[in-house]
Amino acid sequence: YFDDCSEIYAAQAPYITPRSGVYTIRPVSSGAFSVFCDMTTDGGGWTVIQNRFDGTIHFNRRFNDYKYGFGPASGEHWLGLQNMYRITAQNTYELYVKLEDWSNNVRYAKYSSFRVGGGDNYQLSLGSYSGNAGDSLTYSSGAKFSARDRDQDTNRGNCANDYSYSAGAWWWKNCGFSPLNGPYLRPSDRTSYSGKGIWWDKFSPSTYKTYLKKSKMMIRPADFRTRK
Repeated sequence: YFDDCSEIYAAQAPYITPRSGVYTIRPVSSGAFSVFCDMTTDGGGWTVIQNRFDGTIHFNRRFNDYKYGFGPASGEHWLGLQNMYRITAQNTYELYVKLEDWSNNVRYAKYSSFRVGGGDNYQLSLGSYSGNAGDSLTYSSGAKFSARDRDQDTNRGNCANDYSYSAGAWWWKNCGFSPLNGPYLRPSDRTSYSGKGIWWDKFSPSTYKTYLKKSKMMIRPADFRTRK
């Protein structure tokens, strides 16, 4: 078995053009599980940890669902905090967040390191930002993961379950700026000043919270390019 998609890329590259698709990986001290490997974006070798593009999978779920993951690797899904912990404990990983709004503007945010801690907090650790989507995630670095039934944020309410704010599980502090697990809304669903939906605060600074059509989070070893 391979530790992650970067190893699958390395195994394929000498013989064929590495192909994006569903593969089985087995991180160190872990069982095997299915992942989607993105072999084209920014040099390829990415293990997808979150993918949303059409609203077919319901994301307003309990903490345990976020812990173990849900949705098929080939479609909309969340890989699971436990799996993210197992993968990112192996090495220093970078994070690539690919975002697209309803006007088909595609932007990205990249972080030089990404780690999900163990225990039952799954604390987020992030490195430095680069990209063109704006940095809406650094605020969440150091945060524990909260869901509607597990409030670990620093807000007096529950950011994951607050109707006016987001209603989505995430690494919340006093809430935050990047609810990529919020409800899947189209522009026609919008009500003025509603915080609900999938959004990335800095994506479109001129408008108050641009709803996103697509969100994809991917990780790979930070030294991938030098190993290639």
